[in-house]
Amino acid sequence: MSSPTETHTNTAEQDVLIVGGGIAGLALADYLRRQGRTPTVVEQAPGWRDGGYGIGLWEDGLAVLRDLGRLDHARNLAADPDGFAVRAGGDLLTRTTIPPDRTLLLAIHRGDLHAVLREGVPEDRVRFGTSPARIDERDEDVRVTFEDRTTETYDLVVGADGVHSTVREQCFTRWTKREHDTYVWSLWADQDVDVGSDMVSVWGRGTEGFVARVGDRVGFNLAARLDQRPDPPARAHLRARAEAIGWKLPALLDGTDDDPFFDRVRDVTCERWHTDRVALVGDAAHAVHPISGMGASLALQDARVLAQELATARPGDPSGALERFEQRRRDDAKRVRREARFEAAVTFLESESARQARNWVVEHTPLFDLFIERQVTEG
Repeated sequence: MSSPTETHTNTAEQDVLIVGGGIAGLALADYLRRQGRTPTVVEQAPGWRDGGYGIGLWEDGLAVLRDLGRLDHARNLAADPDGFAVRAGGDLLTRTTIPPDRTLLLAIHRGDLHAVLREGVPEDRVRFGTSPARIDERDEDVRVTFEDRTTETYDLVVGADGVHSTVREQCFTRWTKREHDTYVWSLWADQDVDVGSDMVSVWGRGTEGFVARVGDRVGFNLAARLDQRPDPPARAHLRARAEAIGWKLPALLDGTDDDPFFDRVRDVTCERWHTDRVALVGDAAHAVHPISGMGASLALQDARVLAQELATARPGDPSGALERFEQRRRDDAKRVRREARFEAAVTFLESESARQARNWVVEHTPLFDLFIERQVTEG
């Protein structure tokens, strides 16, 4: 029996509920709408937010934007770098040229990418300011009670609600969320600092800066290992780390008084991403360390593959499609997680001797050329 204050809405089939209006959720909603479905996106925030990191979007992610007809718009808001450079402070360790005859990599602010994806989702299909308070999966449907005490039934519920996923917490048991001792700042502002046309990774003691220019703006991410979590936005810590690394990072901070986006690095491992009528995509299923630069591409690919499988599902029974989706996507997520953990271990070194050895290897071997070559081949 429902409580006296609970409001029941029409419980006719509502097709698909997507919890979370981030990159994965919006891309999935766009795909499903094109299939003739009527997805509803529910977003806990009261409205769209434009913050977040600067993102490096590789070919796997670009393929989804191309598929959705959004790539040209994204390219207009992004930078197509000439190369990828690695520095240790002011010293250039290596530079790899990106083939000029194709768009292999875009540097874009997360807020700009989000705005591009919003074009494919009508505003009347988005509910702001609430999230599921209770999810009851049944044989024939999923009954969802929202925080505003309304209820609806759906054929399928997809958790695209990120690292702190409500859907994962309610519907899945065998998962872990790990908090790292690494924190990330991100600034994206008009700058006249000359950082060149490359995407640049700058290494320091237990620290990495990541810089890319897009038009008149420069995106600047900095990640650092810290003994304890500082109070946001922790700009004094950011300043100290930037000055310790050097290169153009202090000048970039001088160029803006804006408070940086600030967050702790976390990753998520989930043993299963689906039940019969509930699925997880993107960071809700497999958040990886952002040093991989592949989180957005993984999320976009999840959306495409899930939509492909749902298009072949038996009417009213998505379970087989969800199983096939997970089978197709799990190995890719595992590979990126494995690579991200290795990259983090190598990048955030504290020992001076270990950093010198690493820098020598990067400077004198073709590691980054091989990485770009793999991206070209796989793309």
